[in-house]
Amino acid sequence: MNILIVDDEPLARENLRCLLEEEKDIHIIGECSNAIEA
Repeated sequence: MNILIVDDEPLARENLRCLLEEEKDIHIIGECSNAIEA
């Protein structure tokens, strides 16, 4: 599964990335700070 992390809080994005990186079937394709950027 490909995931794009979108959150306006950098710490929230970092925490979510750390959790998702532990899952073998999840690939983080990018991060954005808002919906417009996404």
